[in-house]
Amino acid sequence: MDRRNFFKTILIVPSLTPLLLAKSSPKSGFELCLISDSPQFFISNILRELQKFGLIQGHKYAFPTSHPYEEGLRKALDQDGWRCVSLPSRADFNLSFKSLKNKVLPSFTFIKNGRIWDIRSRELLSIWRELNKNDKPSLFLTTVSFNDRQARFLPGGYADIIIDGRRAENISLRKNLSKLFRTQNGNITVNVKEGKAWISDSTCHHKICIHSSPASFAGDRIICAPNHFLLEIRGFRSIDTSIG
Repeated sequence: MDRRNFFKTILIVPSLTPLLLAKSSPKSGFELCLISDSPQFFISNILRELQKFGLIQGHKYAFPTSHPYEEGLRKALDQDGWRCVSLPSRADFNLSFKSLKNKVLPSFTFIKNGRIWDIRSRELLSIWRELNKNDKPSLFLTTVSFNDRQARFLPGGYADIIIDGRRAENISLRKNLSKLFRTQNGNITVNVKEGKAWISDSTCHHKICIHSSPASFAGDRIICAPNHFLLEIRGFRSIDTSIG
C-alpha cells in the first residue's frame, strides 16, 4: 500500500469534541477520522476491519453531540450489531461531528496516541478507494473516538507542537503570536490570538489544516500528515515545561 495515497487527505479532529483522553485508561488515544457526505455507507465496514485488529472492545456507541447523519449512522450500526447508549461514558466508542470551512476530497485515516497510524489492510484500502471514487468533496468530518473518554469541555492553556512524533515546543494561548515551524517535508505557520490557535500557512498540498477552525479546548487537534505535524491543545493542569 502506498502510504501517501492512503493518507493523502490531512485530517483534523473536531475542535469542540466533548470527549477527552482519560488519563486513567492506558488504552485511550485511538480515533478514526472520516470525511464524507455519506459516512453511514462506510462506517460499519471500517469498524468491522478495526475489530480484526483488536482495536474495538465491546459493542456500545454514543453520540455526545448532534450529528447531521445520526439517523443513518444509527441504522447502519444497529444493523451490524452495535448498540446505542445514551451516556458517552458507558460507550465503547463515541461519534462526533465537525463542519470544515471548505470542501475537501473524501477520505479516512487513524490517529493513535497523537500520531497518524498506517494500518496496512487490503480491506481498508479497498474501502478507502471506494469512498474516494464514489463520494463527492465534503464539509463533514466524523470522528469516532475509542475507549474511555470524559464528556466535558476544558479550556485550553497551551498548544503542544509535535513534529515527527516528538514535542518540539508548547505555546501559551494567553499570548498572541505568529510562528513558523520547519519540518523535514515543509513549513507550517501557527497563529495564536485570544486563546485560540490555528494554522495560517502550510506547504502541504491539500491545505486542509489551514481550512480547520481554530483550536481552543483541551483535546482539540489540528494535524498535517504530509508535514508530520500535530498541534494539540492542553489544559492548564497537564502541561510540562516548554521544550525547544
